[in-house]
Amino acid sequence: MHSENDKYFSKTIEKGLLILSLFDRDHSKRSLSEISQITGINKTSVFRFVNTLIELGYLRKNSSNRLIRLGPKSFVLGQNFFHGYDLLQGVKPIIDKTSIQHNVSIDSALLFGRSLISLYRREHPSLIYSRLPILMDDLHARALGKAVLANLESEELTEILKSLRLTKLTPKTITKKKDLLNDLKATRSRGYSVNNEEYFPGMIFIGAPLSNYNTKVVAGAVSLGFRAAEFPLSIIERNYTGILTKMASELSAIITSLDA
Repeated sequence: MHSENDKYFSKTIEKGLLILSLFDRDHSKRSLSEISQITGINKTSVFRFVNTLIELGYLRKNSSNRLIRLGPKSFVLGQNFFHGYDLLQGVKPIIDKTSIQHNVSIDSALLFGRSLISLYRREHPSLIYSRLPILMDDLHARALGKAVLANLESEELTEILKSLRLTKLTPKTITKKKDLLNDLKATRSRGYSVNNEEYFPGMIFIGAPLSNYNTKVVAGAVSLGFRAAEFPLSIIERNYTGILTKMASELSAIITSLDA
């Protein structure tokens, strides 16, 4: 987080990037009023920012309904980021290899503030489920989220739990703080998390933390996904936890090396 007195921090760039960040897979178009309301930037300034981004090609405006969408320059920027991101290029071969060898779907994510950002997903053809959002806030119901929460320092975990909404997503979702803390304690003890149909009915996930070995800080998580009808939890724990923790160790080594 930047300091309000930091003379080298550009609030203009901050606002422009904030506007661009409002567009994602679930919100492909926005109105000027909507952008102003969400960002808290007055409509005159929003018009100026949006018009500039349109002129530069990062946004485009529909001529009939005046709604704003991402422009071609944003697509190019996203592709350049995707193909040039060192961490992504490092983890992708390991995840691909593990997925192919063991016929499992694999998700990975990085910790960003109090949320997780999707890093890379390898989906097994026979195990296609609801798409993984880019930004994940429901950490209590995900193997990825619980793997991260269980490995935070107690003070940081306490702060996150203050604002974390334990939303009930399936009949098995943990919705009580005491139960979640017990689950996280078990997760830390055994070295992996379990999401037993807590986010998707009929889906079981196991997750492990990704750490920066230099700083001893949890950086994200990786998970394996299974159909509950085909893989009982006992079978998953017996046959796949070693595969998961080995992959997590390899991915953590990459995260550490890139921070050197």
